[in-house]
Amino acid sequence: MPLKKATLKVSGIGCGSCVAPSKAHLLRVPGVVAVYVFGSRVEVVYDEERTSLDEVLKSSGVNEYYFVQVLSVESVDDSLGASGRSEKTETLRLNL
Repeated sequence: MPLKKATLKVSGIGCGSCVAPSKAHLLRVPGVVAVYVFGSRVEVVYDEERTSLDEVLKSSGVNEYYFVQVLSVESVDDSLGASGRSEKTETLRLNL
């Protein structure tokens, strides 16, 4: 499964009441493997065979509420294996 990591600058996201729902909406998009939020910088890891960055932004609705700027998109080393990705994603969901 070819993974991509998109690094986004999301203006206006920063407090917990904005981060949690935005992260949850991104994780609900089929093909999104993980979401990391560092202040206004958001990293989204997704399976490019199942979805595209445009589809992730459109389906999550994040770009409807915030100004989203794509800083970079890069390939991700797929050395974790499926169980590692599932565990990491589940941890993120629990931390919402």
